[in-house]
Amino acid sequence: MVKRSCIVGILGFCSVYLLYKNVWFSIAGMLIFVLYGVMDKKGLEKERKKRIQSKFLDFLMCLEPLLKNSGTFCMAFSEAASDYKRFHGGDELSFYLDAAVNDFMINISTSDVLIGMAKKMQLEDAYAFAKSMAICELTGGNAVEVTERTTELLVGKIRILCDINTNLSGKVFEQKIITIMPFMLLGLFAVTAKSYLEPLYNTFEGKIVMTIAGVLFLVQWFIGEKITSIKV
Repeated sequence: MVKRSCIVGILGFCSVYLLYKNVWFSIAGMLIFVLYGVMDKKGLEKERKKRIQSKFLDFLMCLEPLLKNSGTFCMAFSEAASDYKRFHGGDELSFYLDAAVNDFMINISTSDVLIGMAKKMQLEDAYAFAKSMAICELTGGNAVEVTERTTELLVGKIRILCDINTNLSGKVFEQKIITIMPFMLLGLFAVTAKSYLEPLYNTFEGKIVMTIAGVLFLVQWFIGEKITSIKV
């Protein structure tokens, strides 16, 4: 979050400075951008879910072969958690896995442990896995087959997301160019033709024009984000 806030703050400062050429306005703009970056819970949650989704798939791929050899689901889960941490270290998912392993050690049922972990993760795929295992526990189903099927579905889902991101990558790049280009032009004029922009910076009418331009830049950015945001 700190890295994200720094990047957003720098971009905010530079953008506002190119629009108004005023340090105090730029500082205010930087603070607004940083505040937005911190309060943008949807954006942060989207990034978190995207990051943890692939890691959860890695864990399931560790769990699947162990279910065939371990005596119980709890043992397989604990071994898979250890294998996952060996490769990924102490990341966010490792914290949830450790909590689940501790719950297994005090004899909490498999369905309750997995549902509790899914609630903490706030991940749709984790909920789906927990519910499938709960049904498996109630009906006496095969945990290996359930895990294999869940992993297969998640792999298919992630592949679809990768295909969508690949197809959209060109449009996303175009959106970024469209957003950056006006500011690049302002910076170019500020360096090579200062007198050309003086009316925009030194007159009331010019500041109104720049304010309208800034609002339009923000609107097109939000629209672009909505268009390129696809859920599967």
